Amino acid sequence: MTSSRISATNLLRETFDTMGSLYAPLLTINFPNLILSAINSLDNLGSAGVAFNIIYWFVAVPLLSGAMIFYTYRSLTRNQVTVGQSFNQANRRLLPLILVYIMSSGLALAGFIALIIPGLYVSYRLIFSLYATVIDNSSALDSLSSSWELTKGRWWLVFRASFLIIFVVSVPIVLMILLISSTANLLASKLAGNLLGFLAGPLINVYLVLLYQRLRESAATIK
Repeated sequence: MTSSRISATNLLRETFDTMGSLYAPLLTINFPNLILSAINSLDNLGSAGVAFNIIYWFVAVPLLSGAMIFYTYRSLTRNQVTVGQSFNQANRRLLPLILVYIMSSGLALAGFIALIIPGLYVSYRLIFSLYATVIDNSSALDSLSSSWELTKGRWWLVFRASFLIIFVVSVPIVLMILLISSTANLLASKLAGNLLGFLAGPLINVYLVLLYQRLRESAATIK
């Protein structure tokens, strides 16, 4: 298998086919994110808001992302783990996950500051950094290097595949938020957006883990 044979639409079909048994556990793993994002939407945290956002974005997000990635990858590779075991693995790898998250976000931000195109390029070259951290127990630097190597010569594939899943998920969410915002207040539309994003999160996660698997399989056949 080569990267040219990896079909974004086939991945989407496979995602829907495999979501049944994964959906509820992934929602369970990501449930804290729903609560935290709802609190963040209140906009009345005052001086505590800065500390809350730091904890949310640089601790909770890497932790929950790592747990979801680990659970999905192990399940798809027929090495089933529990929700608790996935949290334990992410917690054991929390410091590297935080470092990788900060480093990849910082590098992508630097690219966006330079120009939009470099920012997009770096973002998608490093998109799988967290995966190596939580799945292979790689160090922060090795995780960045692993993602960079895995996506070498495949940036366009990763970009268009990611665009497809984001488009499929985002269009219904945006339409529903617009509908809600026309009949309710701003807070209600924010909370609805958080809920819809929470419900769509497992779909995006499974899709990207499948893409990660296919890229690894493709890389293995080339070596």
